[in-house]
Amino acid sequence: MSNSRPPRRRHALLRALALACALPAAAGCQTVIEPPNDALEKLLRPVTTASDSVTLEIFYARVPLEEDAAADELWQQVDEQCFDAELRRRLLANGLRVGVVNGALPAGLSNLLALTSEMPESSPDRVINGATAMPRVVRQLRQINRRDSMTIQASEQRDKAQVLVSEDGRLGGREYQHVQGVYTLRAEAAEGQRVVVRLIPELHHGEFRNRYAGSEQGTFITMPSQERTVFDRLTMETSLAPGDMLVLACLPEARTSLGGTFHYVNSAGRLERKLILVRLLEVPPTEILAKK
Repeated sequence: MSNSRPPRRRHALLRALALACALPAAAGCQTVIEPPNDALEKLLRPVTTASDSVTLEIFYARVPLEEDAAADELWQQVDEQCFDAELRRRLLANGLRVGVVNGALPAGLSNLLALTSEMPESSPDRVINGATAMPRVVRQLRQINRRDSMTIQASEQRDKAQVLVSEDGRLGGREYQHVQGVYTLRAEAAEGQRVVVRLIPELHHGEFRNRYAGSEQGTFITMPSQERTVFDRLTMETSLAPGDMLVLACLPEARTSLGGTFHYVNSAGRLERKLILVRLLEVPPTEILAKK
């Protein structure tokens, strides 16, 4: 139902409501104290959407091993050179691969993400069976602003996993309990309606315990969380324009590496690789966040 009251009458009605809220709870004759003007203005002020958030579209695409060759061909149309050579060397040594697709998506990638047909979850009459209960492509819409970070859960939690990690040419291994691969993502608006996206790979592992965490008010709170092993040297950072897509994957032969822990999945007893794609869908209409 539309609000047809004139603005002046609606303002008076809200003022009366504010006065009514100021009445004491006890019965009888009471003195009504009008709230201060600044408090009243806050009450009447409309709720606005934050102007510093960006909208991201995230795809999780499982690729059966028999389609590995076709999936790897897509990298011919992905720009990996936007990351410096030393970072690419460290990523490859740990079984990880990253690149950016600028502008229009290649046809092969569009088909892989089912963007040319109806997404399975959008059909109200679809039948739930073994194939549709775990669709090959899952799509999420997420919003983030510059003060926050968000996590992208790359893998399901495993009871245990032996993970090989390469650092400065030295290969070491460790067994993790209750382990899950996670990317922590931050987004910072830049000039020209672009967004700098930063991803850090992490392993969350161990039992959940109450741990101390800082808050914006400068106090410490306890919250249940796992231990984290953060791989800062593998931080991936690049600048995206609306429509650009960040592509994350692992090398096919690196199942026990860090990349394999993140991107190999056991689906119904069948081993598959998982692509994670992050597309910048929408930026703020103004450049409020742009660096001055």
